[in-house]
Amino acid sequence: MKVKSWSKLFFSILLAQSAGLIGTIFTFDAIPTWYATLTRPVFAPPNWVFGPAWTILYTLIGISLYLIWTNKKGSLKLFLFHLFLNAIWSPIFFGAKNLGLALVVITVMDVTLIMIIKSFYKINKVAALILIPYLMWISFATVLNFSFWQLNPTNVSAQEFNFAKARQDFVFSEDNYRQALSDYNLKKSSYNKNPTLSLKEEFRDAAAKLISSRNEIIRNYLTMIRMNIVEAKGLDNSTKEIIYSKLNPEVEWYKNRDTRYESTDTLEDMLAKSKEEDSKYKTETEPVIHFTLANISLGEAKMIRINHIELYKKIKSESDNLVKLGRADANLFERWYTDIDAEIIAIESIENATNIEIQKILDTNNYQRSSAYRKSLENLTPIKNNLSRLNSYLSELENVIISKR
Repeated sequence: MKVKSWSKLFFSILLAQSAGLIGTIFTFDAIPTWYATLTRPVFAPPNWVFGPAWTILYTLIGISLYLIWTNKKGSLKLFLFHLFLNAIWSPIFFGAKNLGLALVVITVMDVTLIMIIKSFYKINKVAALILIPYLMWISFATVLNFSFWQLNPTNVSAQEFNFAKARQDFVFSEDNYRQALSDYNLKKSSYNKNPTLSLKEEFRDAAAKLISSRNEIIRNYLTMIRMNIVEAKGLDNSTKEIIYSKLNPEVEWYKNRDTRYESTDTLEDMLAKSKEEDSKYKTETEPVIHFTLANISLGEAKMIRINHIELYKKIKSESDNLVKLGRADANLFERWYTDIDAEIIAIESIENATNIEIQKILDTNNYQRSSAYRKSLENLTPIKNNLSRLNSYLSELENVIISKR
């Protein structure tokens, strides 16, 4: 392809990628939270596929736009309208959580894209042909959107799904689990005292309800701490993504676990499968929970430190101005700065040591893994005193500045 204008090519690709950037703003928080609660079609690709796929497709869209733009023969109004629809689909699907309206939008995208390809083919065959992969992708995305809409008819459309809502779901499932456990123990006791076929059947039904409610409470607990991570301000996005990559498969596993049980399963079959879940929880799920909880605790400490540092910068700037005006002793402030800086360094040192222990929680060594969570919490224990001293130092420094204004 001969490039007539590099600036137009760059602008065309940038314009196309901008449509994707708008979508990213809405998908980043929704994918590990609300989207993860949806019932997924079996053919839904893993989340990591979408990023690379759209990056490539938006580049092709941009090149196609450039070829027609520089040709000066065709109209770009329909193309730009289609790009507008592309840009608003993610805000509707992930932002407004309106699966039905998103389906309407993407269907119109299909129709307009076919019209665009036909129009472009008469002007520049390359511009039309490089849009074929894009047409195939959004055709697949349309089927995917339709399947999500069908599988989640009662799912939240505009309701906000947050930590508070996730906690409500967990508390509700906790009550269900207690009731199921009580019923299970009663049926088990009755069967052990009088092992008849009818009592065994009642015991089997109670076991099935207990297993289902146990999986639900674990799934809801995992979802709840995942929402805690979403709303945590002390953790950077890269750390959150690592946590999501550990939590999301666990949520999916417990979400789909009930499908492993069949109506023909005997009591013995159910109890055997339940033991598999016990083993799974101990070896895989529990370490992920500990990894997440430790990061939440560390994030809370980091957030307090970050807030204090921001306050420190403002106070320090004002104190420096007072020194310049001759209203304060520079040596006094320098000595106090030294103590405050030392406290901040000590806090950061504790955070780093804690993070090292947190990484060990997912270690393959069982002994190291079991002790790492305890050690990470032990490491964070003294940080409360450091943060308290830092707060005290800053308050004292602020009071001195107020008195010298």
